[in-house]
Amino acid sequence: MENRSDLIIWLVIWIGICISILSSQWSQKVPSVGLPFAYLLNLSMIHFVGGLIYALPWYEAKSAYLIQSGANYTQVSTGFIQSVYGVIGFGIGSIILAYWLVTLIKPRWLKLIPQKPDLKLPTKLLKIGLLFFFFISPNIVKIQGLQGFSTSGIYLCVVALCLACWRSWYLGNKKQLLFWIGVSCILPIITINLLGFIGYGASASLIILIFVSSFYRPKWHTVLIGLLVFIFGLSVYVTYMRDRGEIRAIVWGNQSIESRYEKMVNTFSNFEIIDFYNQRHLEAIDTRLNQNGLVGKAVEYINDGQATFAFGETLWEAFISPIPRLLWPDKPIFAGSGNLVSSFTGQKFADNTSVGVGQVLEFYINFGSVGVFVGFLVMGIVIRIIDMAAGSYLINGDWLGYTSWFLPGMVLLQPGGSLTEITASSAASVVLVVIMKKFIIKPQKNITVLNNLDSSHKQINSKQENF
Repeated sequence: MENRSDLIIWLVIWIGICISILSSQWSQKVPSVGLPFAYLLNLSMIHFVGGLIYALPWYEAKSAYLIQSGANYTQVSTGFIQSVYGVIGFGIGSIILAYWLVTLIKPRWLKLIPQKPDLKLPTKLLKIGLLFFFFISPNIVKIQGLQGFSTSGIYLCVVALCLACWRSWYLGNKKQLLFWIGVSCILPIITINLLGFIGYGASASLIILIFVSSFYRPKWHTVLIGLLVFIFGLSVYVTYMRDRGEIRAIVWGNQSIESRYEKMVNTFSNFEIIDFYNQRHLEAIDTRLNQNGLVGKAVEYINDGQATFAFGETLWEAFISPIPRLLWPDKPIFAGSGNLVSSFTGQKFADNTSVGVGQVLEFYINFGSVGVFVGFLVMGIVIRIIDMAAGSYLINGDWLGYTSWFLPGMVLLQPGGSLTEITASSAASVVLVVIMKKFIIKPQKNITVLNNLDSSHKQINSKQENF
């Protein structure tokens, strides 16, 4: 058995950066809606947790699937170290460089005039999001060039739930806040029943909970609840993975709502608490929540001369990805990771298996470790600036302005996807916001302006302390 103590050092570095980013967001010196920490937690789900289980001296993959397609300790360790390089870059970009750039540029959202918010906006956005989810997206998702637009429309549901939570806090209604948090927490169950996937709902719930943590007081409540959510989330995951095949057979077989409900009840009535000594639990994590092995394989594959660096090819594809096919019918790229993973790891996958390239792997195959560090540095800057802009609009009462920034920022929180998907979806979300502001939701007229920005911040801080 390998000496795995060296992996612990990198795990501690990761945790330290998470704490630093969270402290930066909670400092109240600059507004935040939690986007950097949400991105980091999404990244942690596919890299940190996988690195954690391989640091356990008693874990060794034993299932036939993992032995055949999984990675060894050396590959996982190598891949995880690359991901830590990325986290370090993200931390520097988010905590230091983003502030410096904002101070240098002085964007206009630093001087917003506080106004009375549109309290009906969360309901309006939720209706639009549900319209996309149930009617628009199923009909346009297969049309080339409109996939990103479809996804962004569904994300409006998450934006609406965030705003509903903020509205409840703004009005001092604790019961209503707890209600909306409860609705947010059942999103994974909804996506399991409707789509057969837990990841979409879990990511949405995570974003909303982190958004609430950005303003909820006292903070020790948030820390304690966060630790419990982490344990509970992993427990839900291993319970779901145990019965995933049966659940998807029912959902994808278009069986009745009653059958799906009955299966959910049967599954979660036999709920399993995550056990880091349980081989099946650890292998469930290793199977779907560990991209470190793929990154480690790519490092070895390229170092052995079996592939060469892409030198920015996929970055260029991400740059031109937002151009719609209506304007460029012969655009030479398609959304998704394609065969990137196989090309740079040498690993073959079944025809119906979808394997996301992930940003650690994509940055590495372009420019190596330097590419990982710089790529995440840029991601940290971009996401934090969007985060600050959205927070500024939110606390000053311009909730539509907040939506204009938060929706594109939320689309960026996909560290397991390809850059072409992210840039295309982000551009589509911007277009969607423009359409909404022009034809669907008009900005408020005759706005009631608060006395001044300082009084607004005092009012907000007072509410946070008293809530």
